[in-house]
Amino acid sequence: MPEPLPTVDEMEMALADSGIVCPLPSLGVLHVAGEDSGEFLHNQLTQAVNSLDESTTTLAAWCNPKGRTRALFRVVPSDTGLLLIADAGLLQAIQPKLQMFILRSRVALTDLTPAEALLGLAGPVAETLLTEAAGSLPSQPDGLARAGDLHIIALPGDRGLRYVLLAPKEQTKAFWERFRDVLTEGSEAFWQLQDIRAGLPAISNETSGSIIPTMLNLEPLGGISYVKGCYPGQEVVARMHYRGQLKRRLYRARVAGDPPPPGTPVNDSEGGEAGLVVSAAGAPGGRSEMLAVLRIDKAGDGELTANGTGLELLDLPYPPPA
Repeated sequence: MPEPLPTVDEMEMALADSGIVCPLPSLGVLHVAGEDSGEFLHNQLTQAVNSLDESTTTLAAWCNPKGRTRALFRVVPSDTGLLLIADAGLLQAIQPKLQMFILRSRVALTDLTPAEALLGLAGPVAETLLTEAAGSLPSQPDGLARAGDLHIIALPGDRGLRYVLLAPKEQTKAFWERFRDVLTEGSEAFWQLQDIRAGLPAISNETSGSIIPTMLNLEPLGGISYVKGCYPGQEVVARMHYRGQLKRRLYRARVAGDPPPPGTPVNDSEGGEAGLVVSAAGAPGGRSEMLAVLRIDKAGDGELTANGTGLELLDLPYPPPA
């Protein structure tokens, strides 16, 4: 019988000490290959990716014609094209739709989720182990280090950089067995809590097609370019930017009890609609933290609720979109 995972409070202590390693089974990988792969994604996503250098990753949204975010990807360069990391269930749902836009382009889409796996690592000992595995680590958020089939992506965190390891499953399994002997085993929910604290949004099937990318704070996160040219929904996104029409944005909040599921409505003091939950995870002290897209004019209400539980707004680690 497997040993029970540490509590959230214990994981928090380990993160400040030697470090943690977290399996990330809910994430999937879509491989975009072919001679036109860079240009194809450049014409579909909110951020320029056709000139992405080999040591940099980026967030980018894929929108519907109304400018709502169908999917939010971490775009990662590889030796054979570009990798799109996102919620695995969402990737499976949108791949046929993305395929329809290929037309005559020389592009092939392959779901690598059955063959690849991801781990989340953070802490000083984790950095030492990863350096031994890859030779060097990226030094800035969104940075990328590669060693053969191994990709290591740097993300922001409360206590310095965090890292996502992406590799074939057999290779990842070997890393997992080695790392868990030295590091504290963390849960995927705890890793999601670190994403929430970093203000990094995620899109799932529950929220796909409902949020304009500007409202997800993709501007300060570097996920939108206003000079790259057209993509689905570009007119809506650009109009919101240039006319200063942003009425909703991403906020971080805390609630008592269990985390509300993505898509949970947020209500104002009179029971009216004030926004929705994007992601949430359990936090120390029996509470939960979340990212929610809220109406800016309601965010100062002081009596916002999700599932009847009051929200306490928290600071984000970056300036919000203007």
